[in-house]
Amino acid sequence: MAEEELRFRVLGVWEVLDGGRPVVVPAGKMRVLLAALLMSLGRPVPVGVLAARLWPGLSPLREQATVHTYVARLRRLLGQQAIQTTPGGYMLDVPDESVDLLRFRDLLSRAMTAGSSDDELSLLHEALALWGGRPFEGVASDWLDEEVIPQIEDEWSTAMERRIDLEMRVSWPGALVSELRELLRVHPTRESLWLRLIDALFASGRRADALQAFQQARSVLADQLGIDPGEDLQRLHQRVLQGGGPVAGSQVSTSAPNGVGVARQLPPEVVNFVNRPELSQLEKILTTIQQGERRFTHVVALDGAPGIGKTTLAIHLAQRAVATYQDLQLYLNLRGYGPGEPLSPSAAAETLLRGLHLHSEVIPSGVDERAALLRSTLAGRRVLMLLDNARDAAQVRHLLPGADSLVIVTSRNQLRGLAVRDGAHRVTLAPLPSRDGLALLAAAYGPDRVTAERAAAARLVELCGGLPLALAILAERAQRAGGLTGVVQALDDERMRHEVFQGGDGDPYNDLWVALSWSYRTLTADAASVFRKLGLHPAEEISLDAAAALAGMSVRRAQAALDQLVATHLVRQRLPQRYELHDLVRWYAAELARSSQNPQKQNRAVRRMLDWYLHATVAADSRLLPHRRRDFLAPYLPQVEPPRFADVSAAMAWLEREYDCLRSVIRWANENGWSGHAWRMITSLTTFFERRIPLHDAIEFHRWAIDAAAAAGERTGEGYLSNALGYMCYLRGDGPAAATHFHNALTCFQDSGHSSGEAMMLGNLGLVYGERGDHEAARRYATRALDLCTESGYHRGRGLNLDNLGVALYGAADYEGAIGCHLQAHEINRQIGDVNGEASNQRHLGLAYLALRRYRQSLRAFGEAIRMYRLLNNLRFEALVWVDIGRALFLVGHQGLAQAIWSGAVATLKEFDDPQAREVSDTIAAMQADPRA
Repeated sequence: MAEEELRFRVLGVWEVLDGGRPVVVPAGKMRVLLAALLMSLGRPVPVGVLAARLWPGLSPLREQATVHTYVARLRRLLGQQAIQTTPGGYMLDVPDESVDLLRFRDLLSRAMTAGSSDDELSLLHEALALWGGRPFEGVASDWLDEEVIPQIEDEWSTAMERRIDLEMRVSWPGALVSELRELLRVHPTRESLWLRLIDALFASGRRADALQAFQQARSVLADQLGIDPGEDLQRLHQRVLQGGGPVAGSQVSTSAPNGVGVARQLPPEVVNFVNRPELSQLEKILTTIQQGERRFTHVVALDGAPGIGKTTLAIHLAQRAVATYQDLQLYLNLRGYGPGEPLSPSAAAETLLRGLHLHSEVIPSGVDERAALLRSTLAGRRVLMLLDNARDAAQVRHLLPGADSLVIVTSRNQLRGLAVRDGAHRVTLAPLPSRDGLALLAAAYGPDRVTAERAAAARLVELCGGLPLALAILAERAQRAGGLTGVVQALDDERMRHEVFQGGDGDPYNDLWVALSWSYRTLTADAASVFRKLGLHPAEEISLDAAAALAGMSVRRAQAALDQLVATHLVRQRLPQRYELHDLVRWYAAELARSSQNPQKQNRAVRRMLDWYLHATVAADSRLLPHRRRDFLAPYLPQVEPPRFADVSAAMAWLEREYDCLRSVIRWANENGWSGHAWRMITSLTTFFERRIPLHDAIEFHRWAIDAAAAAGERTGEGYLSNALGYMCYLRGDGPAAATHFHNALTCFQDSGHSSGEAMMLGNLGLVYGERGDHEAARRYATRALDLCTESGYHRGRGLNLDNLGVALYGAADYEGAIGCHLQAHEINRQIGDVNGEASNQRHLGLAYLALRRYRQSLRAFGEAIRMYRLLNNLRFEALVWVDIGRALFLVGHQGLAQAIWSGAVATLKEFDDPQAREVSDTIAAMQADPRA
């Protein structure tokens, strides 16, 4: 009997075939023995394990001899070669394809990594066609019933539901209703099937039937399990009740937290990926995780040397797991090893939250609070998270989701703490064996060409030390340099390779110098120049425009150079016109910049880069606040072309996109002798901070920026920064701190003869005194500020300080006088086109009209203020005006509407940590406790 002719069917009624003819395996222990061998196909099964399967709880006295007797009888049925004797046990040695269960699992595995939904659906159909019913039908075994069959049935159910989800997307959902009802007849308590039935009914226009199906589900779950429907069923029920648009097939595949969106951040797989020894171990770990309890978050940690292929393997593993963790897939480079500082746990949590589309205003400052917000945001979702290039376990631990998720971590550190404390599955990657190294080289260079240069290929694998990154880069070099033999000859020259393989300094980066140098030497002059200068950039990511400024090129030339760098895998492009370098490559680029450019050229390149960032932030700020004075700027170098922004929205979008990069650039500039650029950039970001960034972050930046400007003797700059810091303290309700900073700014402007700055500070001090209740002092300061503006011809300052004077008169209960000041200020601001000033005037007019009970005029003014603050993207002050509108409505008897408006405004004000949030919240609470209040 030939083993390859044997066929085993276990998915349904038990059947063994030999060349298409049935082989009768007697019921009882013979079938259990064969089942035990089948479930460990190709692997030795110890005699003790077989005995436990055959005689659970009580093995025979002579278990080895007894098991051998049963094996001998089974051999006579299947053929002597089918069952191999191994040290201590036995192994069934037949091809995987001969067992329908293994074919079924192979098709499911291929479906998980299919390149398209159509391919996935086709593979699922093929797999499910093998299903014939309850597995191992006709085999009596507690072991099978309790440990094996439930797992297989779960795999079938998951595949069936995934197939239904895909078909609901591409066909009429109503066509699946009958099938779903039949499945529920067999599995009445499976909530996931009820979800799909209700969704299919609703999506096909049968809303009443969908509601009835929910009631049926509720009854079945209560009667058979004594539980209520789960959260997913209840949310779907509410959606049907409300008539919201159904999305067929969405229950499993696209669920995402409200306001978070569907994150699909995993990088694509490498085209030339080859298997490696650790892959089978990782796939077993993944299978164990997927079959385990869903209440845990599982961590897989890959560690190894630089260039060993950790990230490539992690991405491959993550893509294999995507089908199981479909809600959210997150990716973050933690920058644990490289030229820059590692991401702190706090910064890493913030980056993940930003990637989930949470606005910066809602992100707290503390690492524990950010970690808690991250867990809350991810709660209830099956999340796949890839944390690349971690420094240590502490950097990772704050980022772990709460439950039912998979986190894959890569690091050069062994992360033993993550294994001990967090139960991580830790796998250390070894260098590629020669066989796998040749396979990688063949995939990158071409199988026929590797065969033709077999000796050179083997030598190249040896010289590269099994490092996949080195092999990939050298294969690319060989494509353009005439073959592998020439590359090997160069690497065999000790003068060329001693720096790489025999550096003697223990620096792991050196292992890739030769590979990188050969790729670098083939670049055009422009591409080489851009590559070197990218090593000077302090942030992980750089835009095309910034790269052009750094290189001193036009955008078009820089684009062509970057295209070549991307093509040769020296630079990665994850988003259009945004580029990043791998840590190793960036380090090499920095070394090249230091060794091939004199300090003057380096400084000039850095100056161009910083000039570009500074004047780009100024250009954006000029859209946000057009009439602000910017006399602190110096001219920028030639070949720097700051971006132009069409409107406020475009400027705000650029600032939000570049904010992480700007933070890195500003910090680097301040720490490396370019503090003048650093504090000027912060000054240019003040309006953005006010409208979009939590004040605690902005305050931190301004404190050290003031020190930098003061140390440089820049009194005007120190004045601008002290004014900004004072205003932020004023917004937070910290009057004493605000007064301190305003007084410092006043002194700075007086020392530098800056009369308009002096006028601004007098007006701001008036606001602080007004908040304290000293309205006479507030009036005096505002009047003196107004006189200074008139004397110096500072027209915009007259508008600002007329508004401040109106606020002071309002505080003194002179409401008619306040209205007069605000109307005069509004006319000035209208003439010069200062929308920000007009918005402030309209709000203050509304408050004065309200105090006089002129409600119609009050609401009209508030409405104009809302319209203008929306034009300015000023969320904070828009919310404050909504609070004012709520007060007006409350006074005219619309308490319910006022409460609703206040509730919406409070949510925004809490994000900004505005002191009015607590006051309004207390009012709402009082109204709810006593509706007559």
